[in-house]
Amino acid sequence: MIVQRCLWHIPHQFKWYLWNDGVRRRSKAWLDALAQLLDICAIRSLVEDQKVIARMVALKRQRLEQLIEQCRRQGWSSCATYLENAASDMFTAVLHRLEGRTVSLVERVMRTINLRINVGKWSLSGALNATKVRLAYYYNGFDA
Repeated sequence: MIVQRCLWHIPHQFKWYLWNDGVRRRSKAWLDALAQLLDICAIRSLVEDQKVIARMVALKRQRLEQLIEQCRRQGWSSCATYLENAASDMFTAVLHRLEGRTVSLVERVMRTINLRINVGKWSLSGALNATKVRLAYYYNGFDA
C-alpha cells in the first residue's frame, strides 16, 4: 500500500510540537523552523522528468535531515521525533507521480462525513458507523 502523509498537516501539526518543546510562538527560532518545514513540504507540480523529481526529493530529504538535526541541537526532542516519524512518507505521492498531495483514505472520507453531519444532520453515532464501514472497506477489503 502506498502511504503519503498530508503535506498540509505536517507543518501545521509541527506548531504543536514546537509549543510542546517550549519554543515561544512567533519567536525567531519558531519562525525559522516553521519556514524551513513549509518550504520542504512545498511540492512543485507539473514536473514530468523522473530524474528531476528524484533530485528534488533528494534535496528536500537532505534539508529535512538538517532540520531534524537543528531540532536536536536546540533540544526540541518532540519536534525531531515528529519529523523523523513523518519523513519516510512525505514524498511518496510525488515519487509515484500521483496527482494528490495525500493518499490518506481517512482524509477522503472525512469531508463527506463532515458534510453529512453538518448539512444532512446525521447523528454522530450514525456518522461513526458509516465511517467504520467505509474504512473497513478501504483497509480490509470488507464489502458491505
